Amino acid sequence: MPAFMFSKCTSFLKRGFGIINRTRLGFPRHVFQGAGGIGDDLMCSTVFRELRKRRMRGIVFATQYPSLFFGNPDLDAVIYHENPRLNRWMHEGLRFVRLGYGHYDPATDKDGAPAENVLAALCRIAGITGVVELRPYLYLTPEERNAGLFGKDQIAIQSSALAAFYSMQNKEWVPGRFQEVCDHFRTGHTLIQIGAAQDPKLEGVLDFRGQTNLRQSAAILASSSVFIGLEGLVMHLARAVDCRSVIIYGGRLRPWQIGYTGNINLSGDTPCSPCWQRNRCDYHHECMAMITSEAVVRGAQAQLARQGQPMEVETVVL
Repeated sequence: MPAFMFSKCTSFLKRGFGIINRTRLGFPRHVFQGAGGIGDDLMCSTVFRELRKRRMRGIVFATQYPSLFFGNPDLDAVIYHENPRLNRWMHEGLRFVRLGYGHYDPATDKDGAPAENVLAALCRIAGITGVVELRPYLYLTPEERNAGLFGKDQIAIQSSALAAFYSMQNKEWVPGRFQEVCDHFRTGHTLIQIGAAQDPKLEGVLDFRGQTNLRQSAAILASSSVFIGLEGLVMHLARAVDCRSVIIYGGRLRPWQIGYTGNINLSGDTPCSPCWQRNRCDYHHECMAMITSEAVVRGAQAQLARQGQPMEVETVVL
């Protein structure tokens, strides 16, 4: 695989946020922390863009995944931290805002369902008002983008999301159906499988499971005509680099709650959905079984037909 180049962030600090680092940052006015997951932190880029549009300065983000924000012009600094609990920094007088949504109840196996799109909720937490665009951002260099292209009419595909920070069985599609989709597009397209090393292997694809970091995966998506996969991190990565997607939701949640207008979003409409349960299901994942490989193929074909057109962006007024 070609070497990937990495852009530099505006300012990057290795751990800690004592008086020296606060002085280096000019005593920032806006310090944020994400909810802890990779996709959760990437979604926070929506907030930073909207703050910058409003001419806010001194924007700092504490994250375990700083590579997501290399070259991001909306941030004044990125702080790397291993421990998501920033209580010590708070005791030192640093005011920060946690950009998180909902909560998980292990007794019911449910996440709290937002009353609005999660990106809108994050902007609201940050105190943003007015019109906001519901999409994340990730910035790649031209060299990175070029290194993510492997063939004609490239399609990126993901077969599982079980290796995610928050693993959820209720996000998984019916076994074998991703392969049926690959079989349809094998002729005339370059199929690239991205994801974790333990994801089910697909045949007839370039296999990059477990071989790419976040920016390399984003570069492959940026050079692809369409991404086919599940709700989760890779979906957010794809939207952040303007890659059209076909996303298989099933019935755990609704696309309007955490999704993007420019994608084709496939849901299973069952009486129990959206359940917001992570792993428990009393109905044998009927919502996922309702989504056929033919429906995914049709969705991908529709996205391929839109290639070259700007992606639609949903806006809301807060």
